[in-house]
Parts: sequence; structure tokens; C-alpha cells
Amino acid sequence: MLYVEAVDPDGDGDAHLVLASRQSITAPGLSIVDLKASLRPDRLPRPGDWVGASGPVFPGSRGQSQIEATRFRVRRR
Repeated sequence: MLYVEAVDPDGDGDAHLVLASRQSITAPGLSIVDLKASLRPDRLPRPGDWVGASGPVFPGSRGQSQIEATRFRVRRR
């Protein structure tokens, strides 16, 4: 994981994660994960942690493609 947006601007409690990704869902080499509040762990992952997420791909608020996570795993570094 490269970056975490822990405080959601729209206030619904989700978190957004930016991952280095071969799948390149959002941009070349990057995938964004929208992690809804119900999947959000007590301690969010930090840059350098290994993160896996799966779920459908939908447009984000800026029109970018992102994963709407339905499954989420973290391996701390």
C-alpha cells in the first residue's frame, strides 16, 4: 500500500487506499480501493503493508475506476 485516506471527506466512514498494482485499475501501476466502514479494521493499514481487496469496480467521485471492496485482507510489514 502506498497511501491511505483515513478521514473520509463525505463523512460516511469509509477509507480509501492507494495500492501499487499490476492490475492498474485506476491508473498505470495504481489501484484505488474504497473500503466501506463495515470492512474497516480497527487499525488501518500503513504505507508498506501488503493489502488485498476484491469487489466490483465502479467509478469514483472523480470518474476514476476503483474497487468497491467486499473482501479485504492486510499483512503488516
